[in-house]
Amino acid sequence: MNSDVNKWAKSCINCQRAKVSRHTISEYETFQAAERFAHIHVDIVGPLPITEDGYRYCVTVIDRGTRWPEAFPIKDITASTVAKIIYEGWITRFGCPVKLTTDQGRQFESQLFNDLLKYLGVKRLRTTSYHAQANGLVERWHRSMKAALMARLHTGSWVSELPTVLFGLRAAGRSDSGVSAAEYVYGKPLRLPNDFFEATELGYDDATLENIRTAINNLKPISNLHRDNRKWFTHPDLHTCTHVFVRDDAVRKPLKTPYDGPYKVIKKGSKVFELQLPNRRTTISIDRLKPAYILNDTDNIVTSSVTVPSQQTVQSDTVNDTDHRKTRSGRIVKPPVRFVDN
Repeated sequence: MNSDVNKWAKSCINCQRAKVSRHTISEYETFQAAERFAHIHVDIVGPLPITEDGYRYCVTVIDRGTRWPEAFPIKDITASTVAKIIYEGWITRFGCPVKLTTDQGRQFESQLFNDLLKYLGVKRLRTTSYHAQANGLVERWHRSMKAALMARLHTGSWVSELPTVLFGLRAAGRSDSGVSAAEYVYGKPLRLPNDFFEATELGYDDATLENIRTAINNLKPISNLHRDNRKWFTHPDLHTCTHVFVRDDAVRKPLKTPYDGPYKVIKKGSKVFELQLPNRRTTISIDRLKPAYILNDTDNIVTSSVTVPSQQTVQSDTVNDTDHRKTRSGRIVKPPVRFVDN
């Protein structure tokens, strides 16, 4: 009886939607060091304070291999404007990338943008909803760019200060290797305005110059430098369940349940699950999921990890059919033999 009560209480749908036991925190996956300008990350910043010229948004692009950043002010965020600025501002200068990572913005989901990538032979990687970590390279850079803009905003509009901010960010050394993005791209650091002393002729010979070129070409991003003290947690039943609940990370109304579902699992992966929603199929990050425990008595849903005995398994050798009692969960219960009328 204790086991049946535990299963019945554990499979309460309303309780599973409303209560949070422990969120899933999956481990990070490592990226292979990309070649220069082979994999770029694209995002849109805004709306920002509108300028006199009408600029209100900014398209940001970062190369994964060199961390070279670009930011292009734009007046609107239509699909044609975004596609044009990426082609004219990046592709015509650095070539066609092999991969391009974006979020699920309507500009990037448009037919025009996808036709452009298909024509150029670029593979687009789409992040899952409410999971900015998947595009964390450009998302984290936004903090540095906005902080620099706020520090200089008193001197003019953000559009006029953006080139100076980009100049400083490109010349700044990285925390992992100490090498700036400009050194990865040009092979030598940028000359800054604070370099007061005149450069002297060093007189390198051909062998030394060749060694310097070789050293610059061998520079690669350092992987696995990030240290996180968080404790990873993935529910053991998450990789065996057939249905899951999805955490709602949007701004919720008062008394709205933090989880939606349950939804059927179509395909499972190490970091994402493909789910069948009421009107469509979609891919959700594993960090927003938790396993669902469902009874199979009335809903005709396959259980995730809880099974309730059916009516055929109940023995009724000594009790008549009229003495059977059905519980709220649908289980057939028979009274003890000593209480049965003779």
